[in-house]
Amino acid sequence: MNKKDYRLIFALVIVYSIFALVNLGSLKAPETFWQPATAGESFYADLGTNQTIKKVNSFAGPGDGSFKVEFSNDLKNWHDAQSIKRDYGNVFAWSTLNLTVNAQYVKVTAENPGFRLNEIALYGDKIDKPLPVQIVVPGVKSKQTKGKPSYVFDEADQAAYQPSYLNGTYFDEIYHARTAYEQLHQIEPFESTHPPLGKIIIGLGTSIFGMNPFGWRIMGTLLGIAMIPILYKFGKVLFKKTEYAFIGAFLLTFDFMHFVQTRIATIDVYGVFFIILMYYYMYRFNQLNFYKISLRKTLVPLALSGLFFGLGAASKWTGIYAGAGLAVLFFLTLYERYREYAQAKRRLVTKHIVKKDDAVQSNYRYIIDVFPLAATKTIAWCALFFIAVPAVIYVLSYIPFMMVPGPGHGLHDVLTYQQHMYDYHKNLKATHPFSSTWWQWPIMEKPLWYYGGQVPTGKTSVIVALGNPAVWWVGIPAIFSTLWIGLRKKDKVVLFLFVAMCANYLPWVLVPRLTFIYHYFAMVPFMIFCIVYVIKHMKETSSDPAINYLLYWYLGLVLLLFLMFYPILSGAVVNASYVTNYLKWFSSWIF
Repeated sequence: MNKKDYRLIFALVIVYSIFALVNLGSLKAPETFWQPATAGESFYADLGTNQTIKKVNSFAGPGDGSFKVEFSNDLKNWHDAQSIKRDYGNVFAWSTLNLTVNAQYVKVTAENPGFRLNEIALYGDKIDKPLPVQIVVPGVKSKQTKGKPSYVFDEADQAAYQPSYLNGTYFDEIYHARTAYEQLHQIEPFESTHPPLGKIIIGLGTSIFGMNPFGWRIMGTLLGIAMIPILYKFGKVLFKKTEYAFIGAFLLTFDFMHFVQTRIATIDVYGVFFIILMYYYMYRFNQLNFYKISLRKTLVPLALSGLFFGLGAASKWTGIYAGAGLAVLFFLTLYERYREYAQAKRRLVTKHIVKKDDAVQSNYRYIIDVFPLAATKTIAWCALFFIAVPAVIYVLSYIPFMMVPGPGHGLHDVLTYQQHMYDYHKNLKATHPFSSTWWQWPIMEKPLWYYGGQVPTGKTSVIVALGNPAVWWVGIPAIFSTLWIGLRKKDKVVLFLFVAMCANYLPWVLVPRLTFIYHYFAMVPFMIFCIVYVIKHMKETSSDPAINYLLYWYLGLVLLLFLMFYPILSGAVVNASYVTNYLKWFSSWIF
Protein backbone atom coordinates (compact mmCIF):
# COMPACT_ATOMS: atom_id res chain seq x y z
CA MET A 1 0.00 0.00 0.00
CA ASN A 2 1.36 3.40 -0.99
CA LYS A 3 0.21 7.01 -0.83
CA LYS A 4 -1.71 6.71 -4.07
CA ASP A 5 -3.62 3.73 -2.65
CA TYR A 6 -4.63 5.67 0.43
CA ARG A 7 -5.71 8.69 -1.63
CA LEU A 8 -7.90 6.53 -3.86
CA ILE A 9 -9.42 4.75 -0.87
CA PHE A 10 -10.12 8.08 0.80
CA ALA A 11 -11.82 9.42 -2.33
CA LEU A 12 -14.04 6.35 -2.73
CA VAL A 13 -14.97 6.32 0.95
CA ILE A 14 -15.87 10.02 1.01
CA VAL A 15 -18.01 9.84 -2.13
CA TYR A 16 -19.79 6.68 -1.02
CA SER A 17 -20.31 7.94 2.53
CA ILE A 18 -22.14 11.00 1.23
CA PHE A 19 -24.55 8.82 -0.75
CA ALA A 20 -24.93 6.29 2.07
CA LEU A 21 -25.46 8.66 5.00
CA VAL A 22 -27.74 11.22 3.37
CA ASN A 23 -31.37 10.43 4.26
CA LEU A 24 -30.33 7.26 6.06
CA GLY A 25 -33.09 7.83 8.61
CA SER A 26 -34.35 10.20 11.25
CA LEU A 27 -32.52 10.69 14.53
CA LYS A 28 -35.90 11.22 16.16
CA ALA A 29 -38.43 8.64 17.32
CA PRO A 30 -40.62 8.40 20.44
CA GLU A 31 -39.07 6.16 23.10
CA THR A 32 -41.22 6.57 26.24
CA PHE A 33 -44.32 4.39 26.25
CA TRP A 34 -47.53 3.28 27.93
CA GLN A 35 -48.12 -0.48 28.12
CA PRO A 36 -51.48 -1.48 29.64
CA ALA A 37 -51.69 -4.82 31.41
CA THR A 38 -55.43 -5.43 31.21
CA ALA A 39 -58.23 -4.78 28.75
CA GLY A 40 -60.30 -1.72 29.57
CA GLU A 41 -57.49 0.46 30.89
CA SER A 42 -57.95 3.93 29.50
CA PHE A 43 -57.11 7.61 29.71
CA TYR A 44 -58.23 10.75 27.93
CA ALA A 45 -56.41 13.77 26.59
CA ASP A 46 -57.76 17.32 26.70
CA LEU A 47 -57.00 19.55 23.71
CA GLY A 48 -58.20 22.65 25.60
CA THR A 49 -60.79 23.67 22.99
CA ASN A 50 -62.88 22.02 20.35
CA GLN A 51 -60.63 21.03 17.43
CA THR A 52 -61.07 19.50 13.99
CA ILE A 53 -59.08 16.27 13.91
CA LYS A 54 -58.22 14.88 10.48
CA LYS A 55 -55.53 12.34 11.24
CA VAL A 56 -54.42 10.17 14.17
CA ASN A 57 -50.86 8.88 13.89
CA SER A 58 -49.57 6.31 16.36
CA PHE A 59 -46.10 4.86 16.99
CA ALA A 60 -45.66 1.63 18.93
CA GLY A 61 -42.83 -0.52 20.17
CA PRO A 62 -42.72 -4.33 20.51
CA GLY A 63 -45.85 -6.22 21.47
CA ASP A 64 -49.12 -7.20 19.82
CA GLY A 65 -52.56 -5.88 20.63
CA SER A 66 -55.08 -3.19 19.86
CA PHE A 67 -56.58 -0.07 21.37
CA LYS A 68 -59.61 2.11 20.70
CA VAL A 69 -59.75 5.87 20.25
CA GLU A 70 -62.98 7.81 20.90
CA PHE A 71 -63.88 11.47 20.82
CA SER A 72 -66.05 13.79 22.91
CA ASN A 73 -66.87 17.42 23.61
CA ASP A 74 -68.27 16.95 27.11
CA LEU A 75 -66.63 13.80 28.59
CA LYS A 76 -70.07 12.17 28.62
CA ASN A 77 -70.94 11.34 25.06
CA TRP A 78 -68.17 9.49 23.20
CA HIS A 79 -68.44 8.96 19.47
CA ASP A 80 -66.57 7.96 16.30
CA ALA A 81 -64.82 5.03 18.02
CA GLN A 82 -61.99 3.59 15.95
CA SER A 83 -59.94 0.47 16.70
CA ILE A 84 -56.20 0.56 15.92
CA LYS A 85 -54.23 -2.66 15.72
CA ARG A 86 -50.53 -2.74 16.59
CA ASP A 87 -48.55 -5.91 15.92
CA TYR A 88 -45.23 -7.21 14.61
CA GLY A 89 -46.00 -5.89 11.13
CA ASN A 90 -45.74 -2.22 12.14
CA VAL A 91 -43.43 -2.20 15.13
CA PHE A 92 -41.32 0.96 15.59
CA ALA A 93 -43.18 2.60 12.74
CA TRP A 94 -45.95 5.16 12.38
CA SER A 95 -49.43 4.13 11.29
CA THR A 96 -52.11 6.55 10.17
CA LEU A 97 -55.84 6.70 10.83
CA ASN A 98 -57.59 9.23 8.57
CA LEU A 99 -60.92 10.66 9.74
CA THR A 100 -62.80 13.91 10.22
CA VAL A 101 -64.12 14.61 13.69
CA ASN A 102 -64.66 17.63 15.94
CA ALA A 103 -63.76 17.10 19.57
CA GLN A 104 -62.00 18.52 22.63
CA TYR A 105 -61.30 15.20 24.26
CA VAL A 106 -59.71 12.00 22.94
CA LYS A 107 -59.99 8.76 24.90
CA VAL A 108 -57.66 5.79 24.44
CA THR A 109 -58.83 2.38 25.70
CA ALA A 110 -56.87 -0.87 25.63
CA GLU A 111 -58.82 -3.59 23.85
CA ASN A 112 -56.20 -6.32 23.59
CA PRO A 113 -53.26 -5.44 25.87
CA GLY A 114 -49.72 -6.45 25.09
CA PHE A 115 -48.75 -3.53 22.85
CA ARG A 116 -46.44 -0.66 23.76
CA LEU A 117 -47.86 2.66 22.68
CA ASN A 118 -45.04 5.18 22.40
CA GLU A 119 -46.83 8.20 20.95
CA ILE A 120 -50.07 9.47 19.47
CA ALA A 121 -50.09 12.57 17.29
CA LEU A 122 -53.37 14.32 16.45
CA TYR A 123 -53.41 16.50 13.35
CA GLY A 124 -55.86 19.16 12.29
CA ASP A 125 -56.98 20.22 8.85
CA LYS A 126 -53.94 21.01 6.65
CA ILE A 127 -51.62 21.23 9.66
CA ASP A 128 -48.50 19.07 9.70
CA LYS A 129 -47.69 19.72 13.37
CA PRO A 130 -49.50 17.80 16.13
CA LEU A 131 -52.30 19.57 17.95
CA PRO A 132 -51.11 20.53 21.44
CA VAL A 133 -52.49 18.41 24.28
CA GLN A 134 -53.18 20.40 27.45
CA ILE A 135 -53.54 17.61 30.00
CA VAL A 136 -53.73 13.81 30.10
CA VAL A 137 -56.07 12.26 32.67
CA PRO A 138 -55.34 8.58 33.44
CA GLY A 139 -57.95 6.09 34.51
CA VAL A 140 -57.58 3.03 36.72
CA LYS A 141 -54.54 0.93 35.88
CA SER A 142 -53.20 -2.49 36.85
CA LYS A 143 -50.11 -2.94 39.01
CA GLN A 144 -48.49 -4.61 36.00
CA THR A 145 -49.03 -1.61 33.74
CA LYS A 146 -45.77 -0.11 32.50
CA GLY A 147 -45.11 3.52 31.70
CA LYS A 148 -47.64 6.33 32.01
CA PRO A 149 -50.53 7.52 29.83
CA SER A 150 -48.89 10.95 29.72
CA TYR A 151 -45.95 9.37 27.87
CA VAL A 152 -48.24 8.89 24.86
CA PHE A 153 -48.28 12.66 24.28
CA ASP A 154 -44.89 13.73 25.71
CA GLU A 155 -42.74 13.58 22.57
CA ALA A 156 -44.73 15.60 20.07
CA ASP A 157 -41.51 16.95 18.60
CA GLN A 158 -40.63 13.38 17.57
CA ALA A 159 -43.89 12.84 15.70
CA ALA A 160 -44.01 12.21 11.95
CA TYR A 161 -46.86 13.60 9.87
CA GLN A 162 -46.17 11.27 6.93
CA PRO A 163 -45.00 7.73 7.73
CA SER A 164 -41.99 6.67 5.67
CA TYR A 165 -38.77 4.66 5.84
CA LEU A 166 -37.13 7.81 7.22
CA ASN A 167 -39.14 7.65 10.45
CA GLY A 168 -39.93 3.94 10.87
CA THR A 169 -39.00 0.35 10.09
CA TYR A 170 -39.48 -1.33 6.73
CA PHE A 171 -39.17 -4.89 5.42
CA ASP A 172 -37.25 -7.19 7.84
CA GLU A 173 -36.28 -4.30 10.09
CA ILE A 174 -39.54 -5.13 11.88
CA TYR A 175 -37.78 -8.30 13.06
CA HIS A 176 -34.11 -7.40 13.40
CA ALA A 177 -34.29 -3.84 14.73
CA ARG A 178 -36.99 -4.97 17.14
CA THR A 179 -34.94 -7.92 18.37
CA ALA A 180 -31.91 -5.65 18.80
CA TYR A 181 -34.03 -3.48 21.10
CA GLU A 182 -35.33 -6.50 23.00
CA GLN A 183 -31.84 -7.89 23.52
CA LEU A 184 -30.71 -4.57 24.96
CA HIS A 185 -33.64 -4.42 27.38
CA GLN A 186 -33.68 -8.09 28.43
CA ILE A 187 -37.01 -8.80 26.76
CA GLU A 188 -37.84 -12.18 25.21
CA PRO A 189 -36.51 -11.80 21.63
CA PHE A 190 -39.19 -11.90 18.96
CA GLU A 191 -36.92 -13.11 16.15
CA SER A 192 -34.98 -16.29 16.92
CA THR A 193 -34.35 -17.74 13.47
CA HIS A 194 -30.82 -16.36 13.16
CA PRO A 195 -27.89 -16.12 15.60
CA PRO A 196 -27.83 -12.95 17.75
CA LEU A 197 -24.55 -11.17 16.90
CA GLY A 198 -25.85 -9.12 13.99
CA LYS A 199 -28.69 -7.84 16.15
CA ILE A 200 -26.24 -7.09 18.96
CA ILE A 201 -24.31 -4.87 16.53
CA ILE A 202 -27.55 -3.18 15.47
CA GLY A 203 -28.25 -2.63 19.16
CA LEU A 204 -24.87 -0.96 19.57
CA GLY A 205 -26.00 1.71 17.12
CA THR A 206 -29.28 2.27 18.96
CA SER A 207 -27.51 2.45 22.31
CA ILE A 208 -25.43 5.34 20.93
CA PHE A 209 -27.96 7.23 18.81
CA GLY A 210 -31.25 6.08 20.32
CA MET A 211 -33.99 3.74 19.15
CA ASN A 212 -34.61 5.57 15.90
CA PRO A 213 -34.11 4.75 12.20
CA PHE A 214 -30.64 6.29 12.06
CA GLY A 215 -29.65 4.42 15.21
CA TRP A 216 -30.71 0.99 14.01
CA ARG A 217 -29.21 1.46 10.52
CA ILE A 218 -25.93 3.24 11.17
CA MET A 219 -23.79 0.23 12.14
CA GLY A 220 -24.63 -1.63 8.94
CA THR A 221 -23.94 1.50 6.92
CA LEU A 222 -20.57 2.01 8.60
CA LEU A 223 -19.61 -1.59 7.85
CA GLY A 224 -20.74 -1.03 4.27
CA ILE A 225 -18.36 1.93 4.12
CA ALA A 226 -15.60 -0.18 5.69
CA MET A 227 -16.05 -2.86 3.02
CA ILE A 228 -14.59 -0.45 0.45
CA PRO A 229 -11.04 -0.15 1.89
CA ILE A 230 -11.10 -3.83 2.86
CA LEU A 231 -11.94 -4.90 -0.69
CA TYR A 232 -9.33 -2.47 -2.01
CA LYS A 233 -6.68 -4.07 0.19
CA PHE A 234 -7.92 -7.54 -0.78
CA GLY A 235 -7.62 -6.62 -4.46
CA LYS A 236 -4.13 -5.23 -3.96
CA VAL A 237 -3.02 -8.50 -2.37
CA LEU A 238 -4.64 -10.58 -5.12
CA PHE A 239 -3.56 -8.56 -8.16
CA LYS A 240 -0.50 -6.67 -6.87
CA LYS A 241 -1.29 -3.39 -8.60
CA THR A 242 -3.05 -0.20 -7.51
CA GLU A 243 -5.04 -0.04 -10.73
CA TYR A 244 -6.73 -3.38 -10.18
CA ALA A 245 -7.35 -2.79 -6.49
CA PHE A 246 -9.07 0.48 -7.38
CA ILE A 247 -11.25 -1.13 -10.05
CA GLY A 248 -12.47 -3.78 -7.61
CA ALA A 249 -13.27 -1.25 -4.88
CA PHE A 250 -14.91 1.08 -7.42
CA LEU A 251 -17.26 -1.67 -8.63
CA LEU A 252 -18.29 -2.50 -5.05
CA THR A 253 -18.75 1.19 -4.21
CA PHE A 254 -21.32 1.66 -6.95
CA ASP A 255 -23.01 -1.71 -6.86
CA PHE A 256 -26.71 -1.42 -6.05
CA MET A 257 -26.94 -4.43 -3.75
CA HIS A 258 -24.05 -3.24 -1.59
CA PHE A 259 -25.69 0.17 -1.24
CA VAL A 260 -29.20 -1.07 -0.42
CA GLN A 261 -28.22 -3.92 1.90
CA THR A 262 -25.94 -1.78 4.04
CA ARG A 263 -28.62 0.89 4.58
CA ILE A 264 -31.29 -1.45 5.93
CA ALA A 265 -31.16 -2.76 9.50
CA THR A 266 -31.01 -6.45 8.66
CA ILE A 267 -28.23 -8.89 9.48
CA ASP A 268 -27.01 -9.74 5.97
CA VAL A 269 -24.45 -6.93 5.91
CA TYR A 270 -22.72 -8.31 8.99
CA GLY A 271 -22.48 -11.81 7.56
CA VAL A 272 -21.02 -10.53 4.28
CA PHE A 273 -18.61 -8.16 6.03
CA PHE A 274 -17.12 -11.00 8.07
CA ILE A 275 -17.08 -13.33 5.04
CA ILE A 276 -14.88 -10.88 3.13
CA LEU A 277 -12.49 -10.65 6.06
CA MET A 278 -12.33 -14.40 6.72
CA TYR A 279 -11.43 -15.05 3.08
CA TYR A 280 -8.94 -12.19 3.00
CA TYR A 281 -6.99 -13.65 5.90
CA MET A 282 -7.26 -17.20 4.57
CA TYR A 283 -5.67 -15.96 1.35
CA ARG A 284 -2.90 -14.30 3.37
CA PHE A 285 -2.32 -17.63 5.12
CA ASN A 286 -2.23 -19.36 1.73
CA GLN A 287 0.58 -17.04 0.63
CA LEU A 288 2.79 -17.83 3.63
CA ASN A 289 5.07 -20.87 3.80
CA PHE A 290 6.35 -22.35 7.05
CA TYR A 291 9.45 -23.55 5.17
CA LYS A 292 10.42 -19.94 4.52
CA ILE A 293 9.22 -18.07 7.63
CA SER A 294 8.51 -19.04 11.19
CA LEU A 295 5.43 -21.13 11.85
CA ARG A 296 4.17 -18.51 14.28
CA LYS A 297 3.95 -15.88 11.55
CA THR A 298 1.91 -18.19 9.32
CA LEU A 299 -0.57 -18.75 12.14
CA VAL A 300 -1.45 -15.07 12.58
CA PRO A 301 -3.63 -14.73 9.44
CA LEU A 302 -5.03 -18.20 10.10
CA ALA A 303 -6.12 -17.09 13.57
CA LEU A 304 -7.72 -13.93 12.17
CA SER A 305 -9.55 -15.93 9.52
CA GLY A 306 -10.91 -18.18 12.26
CA LEU A 307 -11.89 -15.18 14.37
CA PHE A 308 -13.91 -13.61 11.55
CA PHE A 309 -15.39 -17.00 10.69
CA GLY A 310 -16.69 -17.16 14.26
CA LEU A 311 -18.10 -13.64 14.06
CA GLY A 312 -19.71 -14.40 10.70
CA ALA A 313 -21.28 -17.64 11.93
CA ALA A 314 -22.62 -15.84 15.02
CA SER A 315 -24.23 -13.23 12.74
CA LYS A 316 -25.88 -15.52 10.20
CA TRP A 317 -25.51 -19.14 9.18
CA THR A 318 -24.32 -18.05 5.74
CA GLY A 319 -20.99 -17.59 7.54
CA ILE A 320 -20.98 -21.34 8.21
CA TYR A 321 -21.58 -22.08 4.53
CA ALA A 322 -18.64 -19.80 3.73
CA GLY A 323 -16.58 -21.71 6.30
CA ALA A 324 -16.77 -24.83 4.14
CA GLY A 325 -14.78 -22.94 1.53
CA LEU A 326 -12.23 -21.93 4.15
CA ALA A 327 -11.77 -25.61 5.06
CA VAL A 328 -11.12 -26.49 1.41
CA LEU A 329 -8.61 -23.66 1.03
CA PHE A 330 -6.85 -24.60 4.27
CA PHE A 331 -6.34 -28.22 3.24
CA LEU A 332 -5.31 -27.18 -0.27
CA THR A 333 -2.62 -25.00 1.31
CA LEU A 334 -1.50 -27.84 3.55
CA TYR A 335 -1.51 -30.22 0.58
CA GLU A 336 0.75 -27.80 -1.27
CA ARG A 337 3.20 -27.92 1.64
CA TYR A 338 2.97 -31.71 1.57
CA ARG A 339 3.83 -31.76 -2.12
CA GLU A 340 6.95 -29.71 -1.39
CA TYR A 341 7.80 -32.22 1.35
CA ALA A 342 7.22 -35.22 -0.95
CA GLN A 343 9.25 -33.60 -3.69
CA ALA A 344 12.12 -32.97 -1.29
CA LYS A 345 12.14 -36.63 -0.20
CA ARG A 346 12.00 -37.83 -3.78
CA ARG A 347 14.80 -35.59 -5.01
CA LEU A 348 17.02 -36.28 -2.02
CA VAL A 349 16.82 -40.01 -2.73
CA THR A 350 16.90 -40.05 -6.52
CA LYS A 351 19.30 -37.22 -7.33
CA HIS A 352 23.07 -37.45 -7.17
CA ILE A 353 23.94 -34.31 -5.27
CA VAL A 354 27.50 -33.15 -5.80
CA LYS A 355 29.36 -31.05 -3.26
CA LYS A 356 28.54 -27.75 -4.94
CA ASP A 357 24.84 -28.57 -4.33
CA ASP A 358 25.21 -28.96 -0.60
CA ALA A 359 22.89 -25.98 -0.07
CA VAL A 360 20.14 -27.61 -2.14
CA GLN A 361 20.58 -30.89 -0.27
CA SER A 362 20.46 -29.04 3.03
CA ASN A 363 17.22 -27.30 2.00
CA TYR A 364 15.62 -30.61 1.08
CA ARG A 365 16.56 -32.05 4.46
CA TYR A 366 15.24 -28.95 6.19
CA ILE A 367 11.85 -29.34 4.48
CA ILE A 368 11.76 -33.05 5.39
CA ASP A 369 12.55 -32.26 9.02
CA VAL A 370 10.10 -29.36 9.31
CA PHE A 371 6.95 -30.69 7.63
CA PRO A 372 5.69 -33.39 10.05
CA LEU A 373 5.77 -31.23 13.16
CA ALA A 374 4.78 -27.97 11.40
CA ALA A 375 1.83 -29.62 9.66
CA THR A 376 0.67 -31.26 12.88
CA LYS A 377 0.90 -28.00 14.80
CA THR A 378 -0.89 -26.12 12.03
CA ILE A 379 -3.78 -28.59 12.07
CA ALA A 380 -3.97 -28.42 15.86
CA TRP A 381 -4.03 -24.62 15.86
CA CYS A 382 -6.57 -24.71 13.04
CA ALA A 383 -8.88 -26.80 15.23
CA LEU A 384 -8.57 -24.12 17.91
CA PHE A 385 -9.06 -21.22 15.51
CA PHE A 386 -11.96 -22.65 13.51
CA ILE A 387 -13.77 -24.87 16.01
CA ALA A 388 -13.07 -23.86 19.60
CA VAL A 389 -12.86 -20.07 19.17
CA PRO A 390 -15.94 -19.80 16.89
CA ALA A 391 -17.88 -22.06 19.28
CA VAL A 392 -17.04 -19.73 22.17
CA ILE A 393 -17.96 -16.64 20.13
CA TYR A 394 -21.22 -18.26 19.08
CA VAL A 395 -22.23 -19.14 22.63
CA LEU A 396 -21.17 -15.73 23.98
CA SER A 397 -23.38 -14.05 21.39
CA TYR A 398 -26.33 -15.54 23.30
CA ILE A 399 -25.50 -13.67 26.51
CA PRO A 400 -28.35 -11.16 25.93
CA PHE A 401 -30.73 -14.10 25.51
CA MET A 402 -29.44 -15.77 28.66
CA MET A 403 -29.91 -12.51 30.59
CA VAL A 404 -33.66 -12.44 29.92
CA PRO A 405 -35.43 -13.05 33.26
CA GLY A 406 -37.33 -16.28 33.79
CA PRO A 407 -36.82 -19.93 32.91
CA GLY A 408 -35.87 -21.14 29.44
CA HIS A 409 -32.79 -18.97 29.02
CA GLY A 410 -29.96 -21.21 30.17
CA LEU A 411 -27.06 -22.69 28.26
CA HIS A 412 -29.10 -25.80 27.50
CA ASP A 413 -31.77 -23.61 25.92
CA VAL A 414 -29.13 -22.06 23.68
CA LEU A 415 -28.45 -25.54 22.31
CA THR A 416 -32.13 -26.29 21.75
CA TYR A 417 -32.43 -22.95 19.92
CA GLN A 418 -30.10 -24.32 17.25
CA GLN A 419 -32.49 -27.16 16.52
CA HIS A 420 -35.32 -24.63 16.43
CA MET A 421 -33.45 -22.53 13.85
CA TYR A 422 -32.62 -25.55 11.72
CA ASP A 423 -36.20 -26.80 11.79
CA TYR A 424 -37.52 -23.34 10.94
CA HIS A 425 -35.39 -22.95 7.82
CA LYS A 426 -35.85 -26.58 6.79
CA ASN A 427 -39.62 -26.64 7.17
CA LEU A 428 -40.52 -23.08 6.19
CA LYS A 429 -43.38 -23.21 3.67
CA ALA A 430 -44.05 -19.48 3.38
CA THR A 431 -44.48 -17.71 0.07
CA HIS A 432 -43.62 -14.17 -0.95
CA PRO A 433 -44.43 -12.28 -4.18
CA PHE A 434 -40.81 -11.19 -4.54
CA SER A 435 -39.04 -14.43 -3.65
CA SER A 436 -36.66 -15.83 -6.26
CA THR A 437 -34.42 -18.83 -6.76
CA TRP A 438 -30.65 -19.10 -7.04
CA TRP A 439 -30.53 -19.14 -10.84
CA GLN A 440 -32.60 -15.94 -11.09
CA TRP A 441 -30.24 -13.86 -8.95
CA PRO A 442 -27.30 -13.27 -11.33
CA ILE A 443 -29.61 -12.26 -14.19
CA MET A 444 -31.74 -10.14 -11.82
CA GLU A 445 -35.00 -11.56 -13.11
CA LYS A 446 -36.88 -10.57 -9.97
CA PRO A 447 -35.60 -7.63 -7.89
CA LEU A 448 -36.92 -7.37 -4.34
CA TRP A 449 -39.23 -4.46 -3.60
CA TYR A 450 -38.42 -3.45 -0.02
CA TYR A 451 -40.44 -0.29 0.41
CA GLY A 452 -43.10 1.86 -1.21
CA GLY A 453 -43.95 5.21 0.36
CA GLN A 454 -47.16 7.22 0.43
CA VAL A 455 -46.49 10.17 -1.86
CA PRO A 456 -48.59 12.60 -3.93
CA THR A 457 -50.13 11.42 -7.18
CA GLY A 458 -47.57 11.31 -9.96
CA LYS A 459 -44.68 10.77 -7.55
CA THR A 460 -43.07 7.61 -6.23
CA SER A 461 -40.74 6.64 -3.40
CA VAL A 462 -39.44 3.06 -3.41
CA ILE A 463 -36.45 1.03 -2.26
CA VAL A 464 -35.52 -1.96 -4.40
CA ALA A 465 -32.78 -4.57 -3.94
CA LEU A 466 -31.03 -5.51 -7.17
CA GLY A 467 -27.54 -5.37 -8.63
CA ASN A 468 -25.85 -2.87 -10.91
CA PRO A 469 -26.45 -4.34 -14.40
CA ALA A 470 -22.96 -3.26 -15.50
CA VAL A 471 -21.51 -5.29 -12.63
CA TRP A 472 -23.82 -8.29 -12.34
CA TRP A 473 -24.42 -8.97 -16.03
CA VAL A 474 -20.77 -8.41 -16.90
CA GLY A 475 -19.91 -10.63 -13.93
CA ILE A 476 -21.59 -13.69 -15.47
CA PRO A 477 -19.23 -14.04 -18.48
CA ALA A 478 -16.37 -12.78 -16.31
CA ILE A 479 -16.78 -15.75 -13.95
CA PHE A 480 -16.61 -18.28 -16.78
CA SER A 481 -13.77 -16.41 -18.51
CA THR A 482 -11.81 -16.32 -15.26
CA LEU A 483 -12.19 -20.06 -14.81
CA TRP A 484 -11.14 -20.71 -18.42
CA ILE A 485 -8.11 -18.44 -18.23
CA GLY A 486 -7.16 -19.74 -14.80
CA LEU A 487 -7.29 -23.38 -15.90
CA ARG A 488 -5.04 -22.66 -18.85
CA LYS A 489 -2.57 -20.72 -16.69
CA LYS A 490 -2.97 -22.99 -13.64
CA ASP A 491 -3.41 -19.81 -11.63
CA LYS A 492 -3.87 -20.33 -7.89
CA VAL A 493 -5.72 -17.01 -7.59
CA VAL A 494 -8.47 -18.43 -9.77
CA LEU A 495 -8.63 -21.59 -7.68
CA PHE A 496 -9.09 -19.41 -4.61
CA LEU A 497 -11.87 -17.40 -6.24
CA PHE A 498 -13.56 -20.56 -7.53
CA VAL A 499 -13.67 -22.12 -4.06
CA ALA A 500 -14.94 -18.87 -2.50
CA MET A 501 -17.73 -18.53 -5.06
CA CYS A 502 -18.82 -22.15 -4.75
CA ALA A 503 -18.96 -21.92 -0.94
CA ASN A 504 -21.07 -18.76 -1.01
CA TYR A 505 -23.39 -19.71 -3.87
CA LEU A 506 -23.83 -23.46 -4.31
CA PRO A 507 -25.40 -24.10 -0.87
CA TRP A 508 -28.40 -22.04 -2.01
CA VAL A 509 -29.01 -24.53 -4.80
CA LEU A 510 -29.89 -27.08 -2.11
CA VAL A 511 -31.99 -24.80 0.10
CA PRO A 512 -35.68 -25.78 -0.22
CA ARG A 513 -37.22 -22.74 1.53
CA LEU A 514 -38.08 -19.48 -0.21
CA THR A 515 -35.08 -17.28 -0.97
CA PHE A 516 -34.46 -13.74 -2.18
CA ILE A 517 -32.03 -11.94 -4.42
CA TYR A 518 -30.15 -10.48 -1.43
CA HIS A 519 -28.83 -14.00 -0.70
CA TYR A 520 -26.50 -13.38 -3.66
CA PHE A 521 -24.83 -10.51 -1.78
CA ALA A 522 -21.99 -12.68 -0.43
CA MET A 523 -21.08 -13.67 -3.99
CA VAL A 524 -20.75 -10.10 -5.23
CA PRO A 525 -17.19 -9.34 -3.94
CA PHE A 526 -15.79 -12.50 -5.55
CA MET A 527 -17.70 -11.89 -8.77
CA ILE A 528 -16.16 -8.42 -8.84
CA PHE A 529 -12.71 -9.97 -8.48
CA CYS A 530 -13.49 -12.12 -11.54
CA ILE A 531 -14.27 -8.96 -13.53
CA VAL A 532 -10.98 -7.45 -12.36
CA TYR A 533 -9.13 -10.67 -13.25
CA VAL A 534 -10.43 -10.56 -16.83
CA ILE A 535 -9.53 -6.87 -17.14
CA LYS A 536 -6.04 -7.65 -15.86
CA HIS A 537 -5.66 -10.48 -18.37
CA MET A 538 -6.80 -8.28 -21.25
CA LYS A 539 -4.40 -5.48 -20.34
CA GLU A 540 -1.45 -7.84 -19.89
CA THR A 541 -1.99 -9.76 -23.13
CA SER A 542 -2.70 -6.82 -25.43
CA SER A 543 -0.89 -3.60 -26.16
CA ASP A 544 -3.91 -2.04 -27.82
CA PRO A 545 -4.51 1.36 -26.13
CA ALA A 546 -8.22 0.99 -26.89
CA ILE A 547 -8.46 -1.34 -23.90
CA ASN A 548 -7.77 1.57 -21.56
CA TYR A 549 -10.47 3.70 -23.20
CA LEU A 550 -12.88 0.76 -23.01
CA LEU A 551 -12.09 0.42 -19.31
CA TYR A 552 -12.79 4.10 -18.67
CA TRP A 553 -16.10 3.83 -20.50
CA TYR A 554 -16.98 0.74 -18.49
CA LEU A 555 -16.31 2.38 -15.14
CA GLY A 556 -18.21 5.44 -16.31
CA LEU A 557 -21.18 3.23 -17.19
CA VAL A 558 -21.12 1.65 -13.72
CA LEU A 559 -21.22 5.11 -12.13
CA LEU A 560 -23.87 6.38 -14.54
CA LEU A 561 -26.20 3.47 -13.79
CA PHE A 562 -25.74 4.02 -10.06
CA LEU A 563 -26.76 7.67 -10.44
CA MET A 564 -29.70 6.72 -12.69
CA PHE A 565 -31.04 4.12 -10.27
CA TYR A 566 -30.16 6.04 -7.10
CA PRO A 567 -33.78 7.19 -6.52
CA ILE A 568 -35.12 3.61 -6.28
CA LEU A 569 -32.15 2.53 -4.17
CA SER A 570 -32.51 5.32 -1.63
CA GLY A 571 -36.27 5.91 -1.39
CA ALA A 572 -36.00 9.40 -2.87
CA VAL A 573 -39.25 10.99 -4.04
CA VAL A 574 -39.20 11.36 -7.83
CA ASN A 575 -41.64 11.50 -10.71
CA ALA A 576 -43.27 8.12 -11.22
CA SER A 577 -42.89 8.56 -14.98
CA TYR A 578 -39.09 8.58 -14.60
CA VAL A 579 -39.12 5.21 -12.86
CA THR A 580 -41.65 3.73 -15.28
CA ASN A 581 -40.01 5.00 -18.47
CA TYR A 582 -36.32 4.70 -17.63
CA LEU A 583 -35.77 2.18 -14.83
CA LYS A 584 -38.35 -0.59 -15.33
CA TRP A 585 -36.45 -2.40 -18.04
CA PHE A 586 -38.42 -5.64 -17.87
CA SER A 587 -41.96 -6.66 -16.98
CA SER A 588 -40.61 -8.76 -14.09
CA TRP A 589 -39.07 -5.65 -12.55
CA ILE A 590 -42.00 -4.69 -10.35
CA PHE A 591 -41.54 -1.62 -8.17
